[in-house]
Amino acid sequence: MCGIFGILFANGVTKPPENRLNQSSELISHRGPDGYGVYSDSGIGLVHARLSLVDLQQRSNQPMWNAEQTHCLIYNGEIYNYKSLRQSLVERGVEFNTTSDTEVLLKLLIIDGAEKTLPRLQGMFAFAFYDLKKKQVVLARDRFGIKPLHLYRDNEKIVFSSEIKAMKPWIELQPNTFQMIRYLMNYGAPIHDKGFYENIDIVPAGSVITIDMGSEPQFSKFSDVLDMVSHDKAEELEGLSKEQIVDLVDEQMQFSVKQMLHADAPVGALCSGGVDSSLIMAIAAKYHNNLAIFHADVVGPLSEYDAAANLARHLKLDLLTVQARDEDFIRMTPEVLYHYEQPFSGHPHSVPFMLVSKLVQEHGVKGVLSGEGSDECFLGYEYLALEPFWNFYHRQTGKIRSLIERIPVIGHQLCSSEHNIPKLVPDMLGQFEKTIDQRKAREIYTDRLNKPADLNVRTLDLLRNHLVTLLHRNDTMGMSAGIEARFPFLDESLVETAINLPLRHKIRFSPVVWEKDHPFLRDKWVIRKVADRYLPKLLSQRKKRGFDVNAFRRMTIEKRFFDSGFITSQFKLSRNEATYLFETAGQPLMIKLMMLEVWGRLFMEDAPLLEVQQSLQSSASIRSLR
Repeated sequence: MCGIFGILFANGVTKPPENRLNQSSELISHRGPDGYGVYSDSGIGLVHARLSLVDLQQRSNQPMWNAEQTHCLIYNGEIYNYKSLRQSLVERGVEFNTTSDTEVLLKLLIIDGAEKTLPRLQGMFAFAFYDLKKKQVVLARDRFGIKPLHLYRDNEKIVFSSEIKAMKPWIELQPNTFQMIRYLMNYGAPIHDKGFYENIDIVPAGSVITIDMGSEPQFSKFSDVLDMVSHDKAEELEGLSKEQIVDLVDEQMQFSVKQMLHADAPVGALCSGGVDSSLIMAIAAKYHNNLAIFHADVVGPLSEYDAAANLARHLKLDLLTVQARDEDFIRMTPEVLYHYEQPFSGHPHSVPFMLVSKLVQEHGVKGVLSGEGSDECFLGYEYLALEPFWNFYHRQTGKIRSLIERIPVIGHQLCSSEHNIPKLVPDMLGQFEKTIDQRKAREIYTDRLNKPADLNVRTLDLLRNHLVTLLHRNDTMGMSAGIEARFPFLDESLVETAINLPLRHKIRFSPVVWEKDHPFLRDKWVIRKVADRYLPKLLSQRKKRGFDVNAFRRMTIEKRFFDSGFITSQFKLSRNEATYLFETAGQPLMIKLMMLEVWGRLFMEDAPLLEVQQSLQSSASIRSLR
């Protein structure tokens, strides 16, 4: 819901020109097509682009001020428990002029302050709260990092925004060379602190930044996923039977889905065909008379259309589908990168995600329920089930390893796990971001639960790292079409349950399960048991497919695409050196180089999107499947 932008001048005097604030507003207008607001005064400028889902009237436009004009708020997100928070304020004599969650948040911040308010919020948000008398701005981002927030600062000014492109009228974007090299070395995307742009930080999830005009910003955290690790909760869940655990997760899922369906504008659901989205839609159909469901069909052998169609028939709902074909992965990559704002090779499904977002927009739906978070909470990734075997394998002598490697299926999986060994140099280039996060998680897990870290600690790793990159994909691709994604699996109570849930309720031995990646092991056991209550087993026990695509693996990029381009300039390559690079690089590296080139042209060289699209289309092709 929406996009925000703000600029603060250290001298407290400079008034930001409204024409440049309007430029920033235009650059994020796709995030908020229903209206925009601009505020400019000595030392400060604020911009808001509104996507209206709750209280659609103009009275809820932003920046939203209190009656005394002493405080204002620009806010992106949804506070799902805003009705109960509003009632608590009414009981304290507070009056309201709107029915929006924005006004509830504004008045809570005025009355109780950020320190008391933030832990009470259930939902997703990034906001800037301005106290005119104190000349103070408070920035905050939700505990899971669902809503984006970026921060730039130099000696003269501080700039913050939902998207980096909105900063372009105010600063010159420069690439972070370390991050580019790290990316080319096949390391994961940055999740907080340093991103792909020099001097622009990704504000970490659960953060609060207090800025007194003319002073250095003060950074703190109001929440961390690690705060949810609880000895008492773990003991409580340990004492429940299998049936009671399934009942609990079912109850929490119903509460979450029902809460996230609330809006004054149409809300639908994304249907991948997998168990997570299928469960969400089956529950949503109980509370929604005519739920709109949307599917991106990746045409070819990886298509999941049949599973999505089976679900639609089971729920008696119409399935709205858009097809993603090979040519779309060439045609749309520059547009995807323009919104993604960094190379996205780790999430090639961003192309069909953008296509389905456009489909949702065409049908007048503004919000969609999505299944992200389930695999992180309940260990649904294929490689995780065998991770204990990998650890055992790497501790053995050469002879024992050789014997293990001869075991059909398992031996192959263990031998191919070498890619999971951390790469020290690219990790160093990212200031050991992921490594430090993981060590901290294990220390807290061991200390609070009074037991060694086991496979269950991977839930913490995934929630604090991999999930953040998925949420970035969902936010940028959805918001490219003015669509807000909502995530029932990220309800705070459900996540707390998942973090402290005994491992046997996530991954369980099953003699009837035969999957190549983890034979005799059922992943996401409790979610599948809940799904059995709503879905036929064909869907509830379906193997995870991961929304896979293979078009990029079949794509060929001609060397001329890179001639006199961003990469040759950035890395100071001569013609002969560039020729050697692009003729020698293998397929995975060529795709990364292509994405880096497109990103560099769009953001560092300000090349028009259409020009980059045409250049790529004339230089790329995709080998057809036989």
